[in-house]
Amino acid sequence: MSVSWIPDWAADLDREAFTLTAAGHEWHGVRPRDWDAVEAGLEQAHRRLRDLPVRRIVAAVDEAARRWCDRGFPARREFAANAAVVTGMSVETVDRALDAEIGTLRAESLLAALERELGDPEVLDGFRGGTTAFGPRTTLAVFSGNVPGLPGRSLVRALLVKSTVIAKIPAKEPHFAAAFLRTLHEVEPVLADAVIATYWGRDDTANLDGALDRSDAVIAYGNDAACGAIRARVRPHQLYEEHGHKLSFGLVSAGYVEQLGAAAVAAGIAADCSEYDQHACLSPQVYLVEATHAREVARHLAGAMRQQAEQCPPGVVEGEDAVVLQHRRMLAEWRSASADAGGVWSSDGLEWTVVLDDALLPLSGAGNRVARVVAVPDLAAAVDLVRPYSNHLQNVGLGAVGEEFRRTAEALAGLGVSRVTAPGSMTRASMVWRHDGRPRIAGLLRWCDVELHPELEAVSA
Repeated sequence: MSVSWIPDWAADLDREAFTLTAAGHEWHGVRPRDWDAVEAGLEQAHRRLRDLPVRRIVAAVDEAARRWCDRGFPARREFAANAAVVTGMSVETVDRALDAEIGTLRAESLLAALERELGDPEVLDGFRGGTTAFGPRTTLAVFSGNVPGLPGRSLVRALLVKSTVIAKIPAKEPHFAAAFLRTLHEVEPVLADAVIATYWGRDDTANLDGALDRSDAVIAYGNDAACGAIRARVRPHQLYEEHGHKLSFGLVSAGYVEQLGAAAVAAGIAADCSEYDQHACLSPQVYLVEATHAREVARHLAGAMRQQAEQCPPGVVEGEDAVVLQHRRMLAEWRSASADAGGVWSSDGLEWTVVLDDALLPLSGAGNRVARVVAVPDLAAAVDLVRPYSNHLQNVGLGAVGEEFRRTAEALAGLGVSRVTAPGSMTRASMVWRHDGRPRIAGLLRWCDVELHPELEAVSA
């Protein structure tokens, strides 16, 4: 099935075929040639979208998400199989990723996010209390493919504010957008017909500029270089939202271990390091644990990682990734042999690794279920250790209690961390979270207020 989504109104537009090659397989789709015609079609689609009440949009997305939350839903089964092939993840890992991502698109979650950012969601339908809000006519969303289902959040945020969307699907996981939009079309055609999901190459500036020229807002995902290339082409009048390279980690105090027990703490850390095979930005690069309990936690963590691998098999690590992982293990074993405080536990293959160390090595990358535990004197020292990475910090699993939790959370927020959660919940961010520290619904809006006018009461009713 095609990895692109071309709405009904664009069926007769001039277009060209493309082929994506990933994991030894070819995936096919089409993209428009005539961006002027796309602009005209999106303008009509935008008018129809503007007429939909926001609560009807929420209800339609909720119904599509309800279907996708069922692991037996045929479209989801097909997607999970394709995503496993492309990403190398196991089907169970993909399914767990979908459970987390699609679960955030239910009505309760969407309304909570709208109410937190806008107060009254119905300001998107017209004046409420003398205030109304408008989303962009068209949003260009450029997605990356490290997390199955990730495009759902930004697609839905744009549709909630009644913006049409040009979505550049990721080469590393090209299937989700089109598959979900086909379901959305069954529920509410006006919503799906407001989106074009297609692909062009990284160096194809002609199609990038064609899409940019028709957009009022731009959302970019990717590494710093990819985001920088898009940022350089964004026009001055366009809203720009960027999700570049991020680092996440965990902190665990002695008091937290004593309250929950080392085995329970280790189970939470293992979940954080195993979901998405540790390839998401939300996945921890390292857990910094107070030294009095670091070895105990690491020892339990080995068993917890083994259990995670049995319940949710990791993907196969091959080629360059396998060489890198083997090198990381060798380095950890060498450091462990030369320091009493270290230790390494691992599977016979490359399924999982636990490393205990007394020093924080440079945080340059993570993945493939490597759970790093670094012993620290206390949480204040741990915060100081991550301070050099403040420009890229995102998500923290904070195991602390009472005043120490409050003090440490405030210190992390001051460093630039945008999300603090409990160990075991790091990869399950909600729609209410202000993604990377900024409101992602309100941030797309233009507002209009009526004030100092005798008719204010009329528009406030």
